[in-house]
Amino acid sequence: MEVKSRFEVIANLETEKRKLIFEKNNLNTEVEKQERTIKIFERELEDKKEDLKNFKDKLEEKKTTIEEMIKSIDTNLTTLSNLSAK
Repeated sequence: MEVKSRFEVIANLETEKRKLIFEKNNLNTEVEKQERTIKIFERELEDKKEDLKNFKDKLEEKKTTIEEMIKSIDTNLTTLSNLSAK
């Protein structure tokens, strides 16, 4: 069995303490990193929701435009039919 001097034991304990402090500080850093990642995902999700809302709005506008075009064509067809009948 190896016998260590008092100074070696103290040095080893201090080294171990520094390692543990470093590890503890890194745990906090890891939590902060995860929180930043979550915030980024939340912003991306909000952007995607806004994109979807805009897409739906544009689809509704397009549907309305198509309906108006159909009505216009129906009116033209009716007018032409009435002219042909005269």
